[in-house]
Amino acid sequence: MSRFICPRFLAARPTPVVMAMLIIAVALPVYGLLLIVPAAPPLFAQETTEVQAADAAADEITADDVNDVARSLWCPLCSGVRLDACELKACDQMKDEIAIKLAEGEDLDGIRTYFVNQYGPQVLGEPPRSGFNLLAWVLPFVVLLGGAVLMLRWGRGMLRNQEKVSAAEDAAHANDAVAAGPEEDPYAGRLEDELKAYD
Repeated sequence: MSRFICPRFLAARPTPVVMAMLIIAVALPVYGLLLIVPAAPPLFAQETTEVQAADAAADEITADDVNDVARSLWCPLCSGVRLDACELKACDQMKDEIAIKLAEGEDLDGIRTYFVNQYGPQVLGEPPRSGFNLLAWVLPFVVLLGGAVLMLRWGRGMLRNQEKVSAAEDAAHANDAVAAGPEEDPYAGRLEDELKAYD
């Protein structure tokens, strides 16, 4: 039977020192190759200069200018948070886009249109006043007006019913008093007796 002879330092569990030496032995050649490879020129040099130019122009735009536009937009990710108050990275990127667009000379309507095309009409915070969305503007007023008309009619009907009931009760009491006469009504007889005693 042949025995496999293994060096003692490999047979046992490697210590942290041995592990560190192995990592360095593997990492050095890879790192050395990275140092030897010459630096390549940027692939998109023109785009880089355009972005740098836009950043330089954006430096002229103040944060107040950006926030004025951002107040009219809503965060597409958060519910009910305006873009100027949102602290998400995505909103910071949107504010940077606003600064770039302002630096390019675009007006508020153009910027709003750009963001509506990117994120949909919910970024405006209100539905547009056209098409099917017009229903969202008109329907609440129609419902309130209809509810007011129904409450008014119901209230008038209740008053009429109450007047009819009270008139019917008055008529019934009058009929009972006339039909009963003073002889049958104990109070009427008593009243007549007291009036006679008073005279």
